[in-house]
Amino acid sequence: MISVDQIRPSQSVASEMSVVHEYAWPKPAQRLSSTFFKLVYRWSHSNAFRHNERLWHGVSIERDSRGFLKRMSIEGHDLLVENPDDLLASQTGDCHLIATGPSVNDIDYGALDLHNVMGVNGAIALQDKHPVRFEYYCIVDAGFVRKRPDLVARVVQQKLTLFVTPLVLWYIAQYFPLSQFRCRVYLIEDIQYPACKRALLKHELLSTHASTDLVLFDEEPTLGFSFNISRGIFDGRTVAYTGLQVLTSLGFNTIFMHGLDLLNAAQTPRFYETKETMQPSALDGDFNSFIEPSFRHAAPLLSRRGVRVVNLSAQSALGSDIIEKDDWHSLAHVSLEQE
Repeated sequence: MISVDQIRPSQSVASEMSVVHEYAWPKPAQRLSSTFFKLVYRWSHSNAFRHNERLWHGVSIERDSRGFLKRMSIEGHDLLVENPDDLLASQTGDCHLIATGPSVNDIDYGALDLHNVMGVNGAIALQDKHPVRFEYYCIVDAGFVRKRPDLVARVVQQKLTLFVTPLVLWYIAQYFPLSQFRCRVYLIEDIQYPACKRALLKHELLSTHASTDLVLFDEEPTLGFSFNISRGIFDGRTVAYTGLQVLTSLGFNTIFMHGLDLLNAAQTPRFYETKETMQPSALDGDFNSFIEPSFRHAAPLLSRRGVRVVNLSAQSALGSDIIEKDDWHSLAHVSLEQE
């Protein structure tokens, strides 16, 4: 078992992180320039290209012969992007996705010996209390980067693989010098809104991405599941759903979901927040239209493909009729038996 000291940043890294805080928000001149180019883009492009308004100026996106994301540079600086084909379907066995619901605080991570762990958004804060090592991380919400740059700084300074969209990576790069990135970056994108390209109409999704790797549940709203993140991911309006697609694409066949509460999120702080410090959440408004149906359709699909998904949140808004539920103590018991 690794110690908390092994996980927490060293004194030198901690010192760098205090410097990073100075970069948390771009300087006024930089913000004004970004806003200007964003408005120019809006004036000169139709709504079908609106999702690229931050990516057109000073950003270069390179794709391979199949049209998959390959490389990205900002203001002439190449980012440490790694999108190797051999990473997909390279893993087997169990993995853990740690979301940020308050039920995470009910788990004694000191009693667990976790491997193959993915964090999403603010899950990195768990390292303040427990020696959890994240091999993978996923951030697809630019708002999270703007609101909690302190947590993002901790993510990019660890040796892990960060799955991130070009837009989110652009935001991160605005706040932190590229030299402070220690993580590897794997670029992913919303299948309906490809980076630097026109948004796909709903009826174009299947014709453009004809493949057994993608399953479209519904066209209005656009719901689906991707078994190959190189082709894109479906936005289930929660980063945990994106993380589930990533881990499935990597090849894991048992996925334990931590902190997947999704219950009264507008009034309930995340596990690392208090009532006074909690950030707004749109989960409640998106639950019935996007989140619940996405997981409901994905669950039997995953089961048929031999992937077991287990929800460790007893109070989750997703019932056991959608995803199997279990208690975290069952993992501790298995861990102790193995020892």
